[in-house]
Amino acid sequence: MVGFEIGQHFTMNSARAVKNACLTGYGYSLLPDFMIAKDLAENRLVQLLPNYQPVDQPIYAFYPQRRHTPQKVRVFIDYLTEIF
Repeated sequence: MVGFEIGQHFTMNSARAVKNACLTGYGYSLLPDFMIAKDLAENRLVQLLPNYQPVDQPIYAFYPQRRHTPQKVRVFIDYLTEIF
């Protein structure tokens, strides 16, 4: 195993912006496979730690409590519940 010290960091609130930063050589990131599969296949990005498994993180959905939740909100919550 080789150790190294990481210098400065930056924070963005857009996964697309993070991906673009990586594509322009600004840094590295942990992004979902579906978002970078084509870039990996076309060698625009390289995988640094192929055996790394990220720790599962909880996900929360906050929405106003109403007597009747709108159908589109209910469908989205059900989808999140299914995949997470």
